[in-house]
Amino acid sequence: MPGGADMSRSEPAWPVLVSAMLLSAAVAAAVAAATVRLAAPEVPVIASVRLAEMTAAYATRAAAEGGTSEDVRAWGAALEAALDRVAERHGVVLLPARAVAAGAPDLTWNVEAVLAERLARSNRGRTAPTPGDGR
Repeated sequence: MPGGADMSRSEPAWPVLVSAMLLSAAVAAAVAAATVRLAAPEVPVIASVRLAEMTAAYATRAAAEGGTSEDVRAWGAALEAALDRVAERHGVVLLPARAVAAGAPDLTWNVEAVLAERLARSNRGRTAPTPGDGR
């Protein structure tokens, strides 16, 4: 061929194609890994509370003191609020201690402290019992 290149001796295109495919695969893998890492929700942290012991202690104390059903409802509501508050404050999911085999921190004393604070606050708002009202 005059003045030109020999078309029968051109370089094969497959090394360029393979390189482009490998580069595309690497970019896709990097994007996928970043998406999974950034989009994945955080694994919840588990903590335990000795609910059975807390409830048994309250039931024993309420029976000895002659607690009313109103007192039981108030304690239950205060316990629920205390559990929510401790879970939120510590950023954990609270499970009963019997549901956790091992390794989770025990936040029972935190729950008991918040519970005592809530009960004391609700008792301050009550009026003194009158004779014969059952308290």
